[in-house]
Amino acid sequence: MSSATPPLSEPSPLDAAAFRAAMRNVPGTVSIVTTGRAPNRHGLTLTAGCSLSAAPPSVLVCVNRSAGAHDTILSSGSFCWNILGGEHRDLALKFSGQDGSKGDIRFGDGLWCDLKTGAPSLVGAVCSFDCRVLNAYSDSSHTIFTGEVVAQTTRAGCEAVVYIDGSFAAPKAV
Repeated sequence: MSSATPPLSEPSPLDAAAFRAAMRNVPGTVSIVTTGRAPNRHGLTLTAGCSLSAAPPSVLVCVNRSAGAHDTILSSGSFCWNILGGEHRDLALKFSGQDGSKGDIRFGDGLWCDLKTGAPSLVGAVCSFDCRVLNAYSDSSHTIFTGEVVAQTTRAGCEAVVYIDGSFAAPKAV
């Protein structure tokens, strides 16, 4: 007798549409990555970010090379990774470009300050990590930026929001 478990689904061909459909099942923390100084600030909404190391404190973010913030991160050598809460939904949509805005105009909403590098930090974010770029690795359509955290803020008692299956959601303990 075989006790092998049957596959959950048939393997599908590896194409971009099938990959995107599968990735919709993977929750990602909603964040805004910012860079530059007024009037040349840039930022974008992303879910492709995570901690890298605690010693030294470092993170990584993946930024599409076509994003307005990409080249500014390279030239400024810094970025701020701002983790959003549920109350930041409209800001997440604005920085995703859904309203057609670009560049510094996106910073008209929300309250922003500088920590150490000068990259904009969102006041009231769940947490913000102000980073000096350590490395930039280009792969396919994106660049993976690793950053040393040189300053941070944390708002105690707040929950980060995630994006899954095309919607914002608040994670719940199981």
